[in-house]
Amino acid sequence: MKHVMCFFVVSAFCLVGLQAWADDAAPAAADAPAAAAEATPAAAEAAPAPTADAPAPTKEQIDAAIAKGVEYLRGIQLEDGSFSRMMGPGMTGIVLIGLLENDISVDDPMVAKALKYMEAQAKADGSISGSGMGSYETSVSIVALALANKDGCYNDLLKRAEKYLRKYQWDESEGLDPSDPKYGGAGYGSRMSRPDLSNTGFMLDALKALGAGKDDEAVKKALVFVSRSQNLESQYNTMPYAAAGDKDGGFIYNFQQNDKMPAGKANEPLKSYGSMTYTGFKSLIYAGLTPDDPRMKAATEWLQKNYSVTENPGQGLGGLYYYYCVMSKALALYGDTFTDADGKVHNWRNEIMAELIKNQQPDGSWVNSNNRWQENNAMLVTGYALIIFGNCRK
Repeated sequence: MKHVMCFFVVSAFCLVGLQAWADDAAPAAADAPAAAAEATPAAAEAAPAPTADAPAPTKEQIDAAIAKGVEYLRGIQLEDGSFSRMMGPGMTGIVLIGLLENDISVDDPMVAKALKYMEAQAKADGSISGSGMGSYETSVSIVALALANKDGCYNDLLKRAEKYLRKYQWDESEGLDPSDPKYGGAGYGSRMSRPDLSNTGFMLDALKALGAGKDDEAVKKALVFVSRSQNLESQYNTMPYAAAGDKDGGFIYNFQQNDKMPAGKANEPLKSYGSMTYTGFKSLIYAGLTPDDPRMKAATEWLQKNYSVTENPGQGLGGLYYYYCVMSKALALYGDTFTDADGKVHNWRNEIMAELIKNQQPDGSWVNSNNRWQENNAMLVTGYALIIFGNCRK
């Protein structure tokens, strides 16, 4: 496989992967369902009771918010079954994941129509794509179709997609060995193929959706790249930035410096922030690391010091709903509560859902007042919101 690096601004869900280069790219959450037997971390044996704070949202409030979001999406679906004509099936995949995670049936006309659209995006090479970012789009599509695959109707399509996705992991097939900085990572695929933590996380979500466990070769290779994406100098991360950087235990988007990055952005990829740290944390759990592993310890400490449901730590409101997606996915694997650095015990599910309910728009949609990464796109953010509700209700 030939990888070609290309740095340019893309629209919509091209996401976190491009944040070092463009503020107007949008994250796309491939929020895979938990194949959780092997992905259960080591949270405390007896979870402490959460600290009393604002009242928890009621089941009626949660159900009403989800129902309004679903109806909003029903009203904006396009004739071909997609929810956006931008950049292939990625955005439609996000919406489908949100719908299916909240028990909207595959027989619902809106879902059935969207699934037919997704099937039509399958290519001869196994990808499910339409915008030249095959690895990313295929990861999102795998998760959506795996959720809909209750009767095995997508088995063949998913097998071809899995083969394609594994091809785009940087490994020996490109002549690399584990000492290469790219080893184990995944990028967007095709012309956007340089690896980053965001796309590596999407790939792992997709593989988990297909049943891959900690002993899967792709998961083990990904752990090498994920470990090098942590702001922590260790035997697992000997990259130059780890020695010179913050060493705070959080995770970064891309540790490979590039002289084509615009002025003022050179250090941004080396700063830990919330959405990438939850992505890294989740990936460590997928790889089977236990709480006493120094990588898990350091990541947990960063998350404890920076716990928030009102901002994406390190980015403010930028990417807030994408942050909620990976936060809720990771903590669903971790435990029912999370204790911050001050000893406060959080019922993170209730806290996140309360924020969603508070910020829902009158028409049933969600939108971020911060337009970074296209979170001013109500269709995209409403898809995220439904994914988040799905994670919080697990």
